[in-house]
Amino acid sequence: MHDYIEVRFISERKGRGAFAKKIIEKGTVIDIANVVLIPNKEYRKIEKTLLYDYCYIWEDPKHKPSFKNAITLSVSQFINHSYSPNLKYLYDYENKAIEYSAIKDINEGEELTVNYNGLVDDTSPLWFNVQD
Repeated sequence: MHDYIEVRFISERKGRGAFAKKIIEKGTVIDIANVVLIPNKEYRKIEKTLLYDYCYIWEDPKHKPSFKNAITLSVSQFINHSYSPNLKYLYDYENKAIEYSAIKDINEGEELTVNYNGLVDDTSPLWFNVQD
């Protein structure tokens, strides 16, 4: 069980999402997701599967050019995108992890969201139609 995150079904179109199990104060680290680096040759195969939607661009200079992508092994995989997120994520290249933290106070039961573009205020288009 996770201290902060509960996964629930939202809708057929949006699928499942992550929700706050309790009140989360701004600045709280809610998850540290370990990643598995994906060799570029294998990533080409993943691009044609459902797993593609769960990959992160991994720009660790120590692993370029062999590994440009990663996938987390965490409940954080169910955190959906929003252009008005309540979380941010930061890469921890040294520990091969992604840290998720609250950028505002979050109420119990509120959906947890991040901006998939990586920056909280980046409104660039994504590879899918956003369902905010």
